[in-house]
Amino acid sequence: MAKVTPRHILKLSREEKRKFIDSFDQIYSDCDGVLWTLMDPIKDSGAAVKLLKNEGKKITFVTNNSIRSEKGYLEQFKQAGIETDIDNLVHPHKSILLYLKKIEFKGLIYVIGMTRLKTILKEAGFEVIDGPNELIEENFAVLMMKIFEKYPVKAVVIDVDFNLSALKLMKADQFLRKDDCILISGATDMTLPVGKFGTIMGPGPFLKVLEEAAGKKAKVVGKPGKELAELIMQDESIKDSKRVLFIGDMLEQDVKFGRKCGFQTLLTLTGGTTSADLLKATDPELIPDYYADSLGDFIEFFGSLECKNSL
Repeated sequence: MAKVTPRHILKLSREEKRKFIDSFDQIYSDCDGVLWTLMDPIKDSGAAVKLLKNEGKKITFVTNNSIRSEKGYLEQFKQAGIETDIDNLVHPHKSILLYLKKIEFKGLIYVIGMTRLKTILKEAGFEVIDGPNELIEENFAVLMMKIFEKYPVKAVVIDVDFNLSALKLMKADQFLRKDDCILISGATDMTLPVGKFGTIMGPGPFLKVLEEAAGKKAKVVGKPGKELAELIMQDESIKDSKRVLFIGDMLEQDVKFGRKCGFQTLLTLTGGTTSADLLKATDPELIPDYYADSLGDFIEFFGSLECKNSL
């Protein structure tokens, strides 16, 4: 298969720009690396969102980052100059909850994740256990006692956990060795961009360790998971996936997810992917249809068109 060559949105002709902007009605956009880096808004991202909305585009935000609560996202949107509400945010905790409800899950859940995730599941009526959250004595007998606790766990849920430990992974592995215990994952990012600090290890490597140890593949309800794609397609009742544009900054999480959904894809070079990374990509699933230096490129994009759109 010949390598697909993505087009920069500012290098399209006027006719191609109009054809592009008329080719989609709905946008799904990542947040971190597209709208802001860590805490600081990316220049002109809010203005670009406003222009796209003025053009009649419906925008829903999709994130793998469960470190920030839904309330925290609303505050971050406001700081970036973006008007939206919680219904327009697909958050990992919400996706995990929706998936459990979709499969009509019944049983005990062992959670490796943030406190907020455990609270959300408990408030929805699910029975949850976690831990150990304390240090244990460096003694083999104590280790065995903690790992082999006899709980009838039917699902292991793993997401971002600042206090993840080898002990938690060992315990999860033992639960998953039972045929009737399923593995559900939120984020799968191998690395997380942290602004001027570069990147840090993400939750993906820990999930991979658990999958390999237990011999089970996770049901992934974060990008680029098939389960999340199905949830979004069903929840939004999308009739024509080609009339949807997915915007993101990561090839593996965002572009691949957009491709999996059958959406058009746009990569911004303001987060986890550099222009060199884009040039090196050979897997068609990881190559976007379009790219931009930043979401703010839409300001120049619309400025070159004769349209009613204005800030």
